[in-house]
Amino acid sequence: MTDAEIPGAVRMLIAQKLDSIPEVEALLLFRDDPERSWTPEDAGRRLYVSTAFAEWILEQLHDRGFLVRGENTYRYAPDSETLAQAVDQLAITYSRHLVAVTNLVHAKPKQGVRDFANAFRLRRPR
Repeated sequence: MTDAEIPGAVRMLIAQKLDSIPEVEALLLFRDDPERSWTPEDAGRRLYVSTAFAEWILEQLHDRGFLVRGENTYRYAPDSETLAQAVDQLAITYSRHLVAVTNLVHAKPKQGVRDFANAFRLRRPR
């Protein structure tokens, strides 16, 4: 599969809501066990990252509508059926075409670059 053959819903999901492979891995981990509540420590151990980095990832996923937050825990609960379906498609695509999905995520401009570029966007005067 080439990058161009990745389903549109997966491309849109990555473009709009996922900035790194650790975010993808965390999202899919939580999706696989939607009833489980995870602490940042538990997630960090499973993702092989520090607790602080895991907590940052989980907060990002919470802010983007993938997770609900409890008291020092997070659980998979997409805020729409459309988002849940896109994550399901991501799971299938990632399991079959890891390299293509990884390349798509890595090719995406990082948030800092996007913020810098947006600072120079021409806007109409009000």
